[in-house]
Amino acid sequence: MKDQWEILKEQFLQAAIGRRGIEEREKVPEKACGKCKHFSEKAWSSDGSGYCRILKAGSDITADPPVYVTEGDAAYVVAFNTDASKCKYYEELEFIDHDARETADPFHRRVVRQLGGKG
Repeated sequence: MKDQWEILKEQFLQAAIGRRGIEEREKVPEKACGKCKHFSEKAWSSDGSGYCRILKAGSDITADPPVYVTEGDAAYVVAFNTDASKCKYYEELEFIDHDARETADPFHRRVVRQLGGKG
């Protein structure tokens, strides 16, 4: 069996490269990971990748059926526009700060560029 850190590396590359074509990568699904309370944008990056604070390495919310791993040290790596329509842990944010100038550094400052906010 693969080590959870090896799985994390593979998931990070998958989130960065994506399974979809270029046109599809530009679309943000109605239920996207970047709109979920459990999404944390990766530090020092603007590529749209981040981590789920609930799911761990080995999870796959795009699989049919989805795979949920909640134990382990390594977080599940996802892109802001990963389709979360099948994720049972998805909780939409009540507020998405599209204007990073509104507050100093709010927790809910989401991937402003990728979500296409006007601000």
